[in-house]
Amino acid sequence: MIRKVMLAIVLLGMLVIAFVSPASAQTNVVWSGQYYNNPTLSEPTTFTRQETAIAFNWGQGSPGTGINADNFTVRWATDVVLPAGTYRFYALADDNISIVVDFNPIPLINTFNTAQVGQTLSADVTLGAGSHHIQVDYREVSSTAYAYVSFANLATNPTGPTFGGTGTTPIASGNWTAQYFPNQFLSGSPTLIQSEANPGTNWGLGSPVASIPADNWSARWTSTLALTGGSYQISATADDGVRVYVDGVLYINEWHESTGQTYSVTLPLIAGNHSFQVEYYEAFGIASLNFTILQPNAPAPTPIPATPQPTGATATVTAFQLNVRSAPSTSGAILTRINRGQTYSVIGVNPSNTWVQINVNNTIGWVSKAFVFLSTDSITVVNPTNPIPAPVVNTGYIVTATPFNVKIRLGPGTQFGQVGRMPVGQTASVVGRNATNTWWQVNYNGIVGWMSAVYAPIQANADLNLIPVTG
Repeated sequence: MIRKVMLAIVLLGMLVIAFVSPASAQTNVVWSGQYYNNPTLSEPTTFTRQETAIAFNWGQGSPGTGINADNFTVRWATDVVLPAGTYRFYALADDNISIVVDFNPIPLINTFNTAQVGQTLSADVTLGAGSHHIQVDYREVSSTAYAYVSFANLATNPTGPTFGGTGTTPIASGNWTAQYFPNQFLSGSPTLIQSEANPGTNWGLGSPVASIPADNWSARWTSTLALTGGSYQISATADDGVRVYVDGVLYINEWHESTGQTYSVTLPLIAGNHSFQVEYYEAFGIASLNFTILQPNAPAPTPIPATPQPTGATATVTAFQLNVRSAPSTSGAILTRINRGQTYSVIGVNPSNTWVQINVNNTIGWVSKAFVFLSTDSITVVNPTNPIPAPVVNTGYIVTATPFNVKIRLGPGTQFGQVGRMPVGQTASVVGRNATNTWWQVNYNGIVGWMSAVYAPIQANADLNLIPVTG
């Protein structure tokens, strides 16, 4: 009997030694993920699922059914048995992430107050042998969404993770000229001008230099960056106000007091030099600015063809009313409608000579050749696989942002990325609509994009027939 007890103790000791030998802490970790269709981790959960790793890149999409592409949150939790030691946790996220170990009220990593998009963060914690609870909270605000977390025992000499799949490369670092002003308005002569690697930092309750007060000051950073062609995500997290110009166009305009909110815009930029200007002001309390430029893994934008020139031919409508479409097919979106007897300049015909491309008051579109009379049969062939986009023409109508700031998107739907935001009460010119009149294509201070008709109602008595269908 004594011999059996001794044997059992020896076997148990061997199992414990095998279990607690230093190894990657991530082996066989199962996370319980709770997904919320709101930005506050508020019940009820939309769905719960088991995950073997926190390594997600949702792009501009959604994590699953019932979750919007923007303004969602996730909470992952696990209980793991670990050997004693010091553990290093790593996190990479767009937008916010926090890591809490053993219900500590102070998170080990926390970017909910000051987002650090695209930056791999790390922090160490010493743990005793036994079971430990790990909780990871994540929030997506807008545009691109990804979250990566890992941890390792420092006894294994970890070199740090190579988080894959984010598809982004930070490129904001460069030679920036910084100007600091002892007021909130960027007015007068700057107190200090110097060269910096990046716009902004976390000044806390202090100031950039002794000649600048801790409160009520402003700064401006300018730089010219050489970029490869493609889509770029530009983000600014500020306490308090921030404005961002690209090539002289204002894309982020959040000139107000705030507590570290993140604002992002995604822009297609051609290869070459581009000018950037970042403006910031501090009102009172904590001062911080985190500015990033990320290049998602996306193809370069298609160059916009030159404005088409008329061929000299004309087309006269023979039908009672004729649809002008975005492509030489009945599946093409209806851009506008023209009436019998009206005559327009001809741009060309499709290769099968069944559709005619015409210019209708600066709207370029296609009409069926069967319903027009052509002044000549000698017309240039236009390749319909490379259509010429219609120019942006204001219709004379406006929409107003209500009852809050409204996102401007790349297309008519929440699945499209955000290119800007119109503050509540501001107006934008209408340049188009979708077929169901639920989204308006607008021009807001040079930003052309789409706004939901629910949150940006059009002016009263607008004649929708005069607004072309552009999406």
